[in-house]
Amino acid sequence: MLTGSISKDRDRFGSLTLTVLALTLFGCGSNGSQSTGSNLNAGDADFSVCVGSPAVDYAPGVGVTSASGAYRAALDSAVTTVTGAAPVQTAGIGYDTFTVSVTSVGDAGVDAGDLDGLTMTSTSLPWMPVHMHGASTLPTVTALGGGTFSVADIDFFMGGYWQLPLNLVPVSGAADPLVFLICIPDN
Repeated sequence: MLTGSISKDRDRFGSLTLTVLALTLFGCGSNGSQSTGSNLNAGDADFSVCVGSPAVDYAPGVGVTSASGAYRAALDSAVTTVTGAAPVQTAGIGYDTFTVSVTSVGDAGVDAGDLDGLTMTSTSLPWMPVHMHGASTLPTVTALGGGTFSVADIDFFMGGYWQLPLNLVPVSGAADPLVFLICIPDN
């Protein structure tokens, strides 16, 4: 009788182990091995999906420098829309629109006049490197003038660490990539 009881317990333990392993390998929740990062509000459960990643919480002014070092792009504002709900004035799960302003950086050989003809393109899908998948739609970029752009239809369909790759293209040059590393809260 004792042997049958041990066998049932072993079978239950084996099933539990397989379930936990499957959720770990295939789940799209958070990265369970993350440590506390200085760029995130680790005490806020909504942002815990990004702790330990290089992603930063959205805030007006969050910026990145282009690969060449010639430009700095900053997120001026974000609006998230979800079907059936009023737009929210922050980055979140849903379809986001960012307003991005670009400035030239110091002695990188770019003068302010180059911003007039500067274009921004989106040639890659937003990507979740921890989960190894991206969004299904390419964001739409519209020039607003003076080095300011609207990047719309960003499909952040789940919370977590997202990379938003963009290219800056001056009139006289080749594409100069930049990547925003954004934490979309899990709320």
